[in-house]
Amino acid sequence: MTPERFHVLLDACGADLRRWPEAERDAARELLATGPSALRAACAEAALLDRSLDAYEVIGPDAALIERIAAAAPALATDAASSEPIAGALPSAASPARRARPWWQGAGFFWPRAGWALTGLAGAIAGAMVVSVVLGDAGPAAATDWQKRATAFTDRGVDWSEE
Repeated sequence: MTPERFHVLLDACGADLRRWPEAERDAARELLATGPSALRAACAEAALLDRSLDAYEVIGPDAALIERIAAAAPALATDAASSEPIAGALPSAASPARRARPWWQGAGFFWPRAGWALTGLAGAIAGAMVVSVVLGDAGPAAATDWQKRATAFTDRGVDWSEE
């Protein structure tokens, strides 16, 4: 094990060698025992960080916060027979919260899937435009087909040499 690999694993797994991959543990112990003292200092510094992280505790919400959140949540679902809210139930299709959602937020069955169809249609139109531009230049040069495109209002010189 190289000192660089030791530092990578120390940063990723911490100072406790039990958290390291099994294949790397013996080599790390040997490097700590025989390697430079900078590795032992880095390991001691990582151990301090590990203890700080292990001691950190997330404090749960207090009961007042839970009550405020529960009171702010609207009663979306109702029981069909009693019109009483059902705790934890999902909104029905006829509920006002369900009807108030705009079509672009997936309020129904059709609109979320229509986006894929419209994307495909836009791709087909863009492809047709690219093909028409590319093939538009594939015809004969403008200098050779001027007689076909001439109209009564075109000022063309008349060649009287054959008469």
